[in-house]
Amino acid sequence: MGEILEKQFELSTPTGAPLRGDLRWKKELSGFREATLPVVVVCHGFKAFKDWGPFPSIGRYFADCGFVSIVINFSHNGIGKEPRKFVEHERFAKNTVSLEIDDVKTVIDELSRNKFGCSFIDEKRVALVGHSRGGAVCLITAKEDRRVRAVAAWSTIAHFNRYTDEQRLRWREKGFVQLHSVSDLKVFRINTDLLDDIEKNAERLDLIKAVKELKKPLLIVHGTADIPAKFHEAEQLYAAADKSMTDFVRLEGAGHMYGAKHPYKEKSPTLNHVLDVTTTWLHKQLSPEV
Repeated sequence: MGEILEKQFELSTPTGAPLRGDLRWKKELSGFREATLPVVVVCHGFKAFKDWGPFPSIGRYFADCGFVSIVINFSHNGIGKEPRKFVEHERFAKNTVSLEIDDVKTVIDELSRNKFGCSFIDEKRVALVGHSRGGAVCLITAKEDRRVRAVAAWSTIAHFNRYTDEQRLRWREKGFVQLHSVSDLKVFRINTDLLDDIEKNAERLDLIKAVKELKKPLLIVHGTADIPAKFHEAEQLYAAADKSMTDFVRLEGAGHMYGAKHPYKEKSPTLNHVLDVTTTWLHKQLSPEV
């Protein structure tokens, strides 16, 4: 791997909440004065964050392969200025899918506006890569935003509404649900904002419908042993997709994170394979000739 340069940034979202992220690129490619390098925006899943597990390595990998990588924290994911601490409990409790879609569009807006101050960025060659719920957010964003050229969905859910009638009833009666974070034993609340968003915007957030209407290159990667997002959800997404523009990678025996853990001390061969496959696909989709 060559030397990777990193730049932290903070953007203001429509709600005023800060969106923080990491911009990475290969040092030897940063001398270009013209728009040259394509961009890959990486979105984490539910309860994760940009510095969780393999995400920093994923950002460096894409940068080393000739992309400008942008790995973000969703503005309401509970992480504050300290990159590995859940401290923004209220924002986390009020997070919604629609807010995360706005977050991704905020990043794309910044790319279109001033390219994060990097002249070598080609803001017309942008792809999204999302994991789990982040992949679903990327699908909706790619369907709605013409500036996105392609989208890769890793271990991605096919439905945002994953709750039984009884669960929704208890949620509304109590006003919140509780869950543990991915990194420690702290308990956090999720208010009914998420449930309201999913129910009130059911048509907009219909992932099967979004994939049918995507009309852009799509890469679906999913493990057969995935527990949080069952493999049949990937099959549902693929069934709805335009097969002429969609690639489906089945990972036999792989779980939700492809063998990666937090902290990411030992590299996962399965994740490395996913990165290799995704990078090859991205180079094809973001080629200047396409």
